[in-house]
Amino acid sequence: MTIEFNPCGVITVTTDFGHRGPFVGTMKGVMIARFPNARIIDLTHEVYVHWPAEAGFWLERSYHYFPAGTVHLAVVDPGVGTARSVLMVVGRGHLFLAPDNGLLAGVVDRIEGTAIGVDHARLVGLGIDRLSATFHGRDLFAPLAAELAAGRARPNALGAPTADYIPSLIEAPERRGNELHGVVITTDHFGNLITNIEGAELARFKRPVVRAAGHEIGLYRTYADVAPGSLLALVNSFDVLEVACAETNAAEMLGLGRGGPVSIIETR
Repeated sequence: MTIEFNPCGVITVTTDFGHRGPFVGTMKGVMIARFPNARIIDLTHEVYVHWPAEAGFWLERSYHYFPAGTVHLAVVDPGVGTARSVLMVVGRGHLFLAPDNGLLAGVVDRIEGTAIGVDHARLVGLGIDRLSATFHGRDLFAPLAAELAAGRARPNALGAPTADYIPSLIEAPERRGNELHGVVITTDHFGNLITNIEGAELARFKRPVVRAAGHEIGLYRTYADVAPGSLLALVNSFDVLEVACAETNAAEMLGLGRGGPVSIIETR
């Protein structure tokens, strides 16, 4: 089975490293040293630490804003240094690379892609053979992303297609009668609560209301549709349900954060 991927030289990087210390910078240095013409774009380095689900969530909803041939590298890796596997996913002209810890499970489903388990023995031929116990982002993932983006390494040459990968840590929203139950995936810089409920799900309701932290919250088009300090729900720019508080921090106001329950109910 031949898996087609034609790299364009763009690499996106998603991590939970933040910006303290040299971690992101040294990853970029390794990539540029191997592939000087690489165009490296930071997607985010502010994923909740040790929370692969958020990284996968953003990749699923962001990859199509980049040109076909992009390599999407994500390193949220609480199992670094252990025997955990490395996974690639190829589909719709894009390639995703991450630890096999559930991060890419949703990506496989959304793009109907092919998952490939990386054979570590095949990395030696690429000069990827000296790995620290705690920083595979620099020592394994960065050089491998550069080789893939440069076209010197092909997905077929690095491993075989597999259906044996870690599933997502987050269950899909569940319908219970005339209610839909999901969870908060993350909070943004403004304290808005971003859920895993797709905007399209709202079309199934005639008069939907959002329930979160004991509040019933109306749906609006944008933040300015309510008075400052008022709660609202809307479908955000990534087409998922978001709970916000106009000009205020909804996460603090509701005491709700990652993993918190949010549901849509039908009003009479």
